[in-house]
Amino acid sequence: MSGGYRLAAWVIENWSRMALPFAVLALVSLPVFATGENAPPVLLYTLLPVYMIHQYEEHAYGRFVEFFNETVGRGRNASRPGDPPRV
Repeated sequence: MSGGYRLAAWVIENWSRMALPFAVLALVSLPVFATGENAPPVLLYTLLPVYMIHQYEEHAYGRFVEFFNETVGRGRNASRPGDPPRV
């Protein structure tokens, strides 16, 4: 199957853009889980959409890569969008 649609490649390329709709979905589902008995897990659950929104606003349009290349790379192309993390 060459030249076809590759879901994994699309997800790797667009993971940060997917964070915003998933954050909205998580926030909308919050009232389903919220009861008086499980307040600590619900508070912890609310941090996930906040973090997803942060990931979207920082990574969705390559702003982090630009910042990284300017500061850490000193103008060189030290990182590109879609590069896997280096361990």
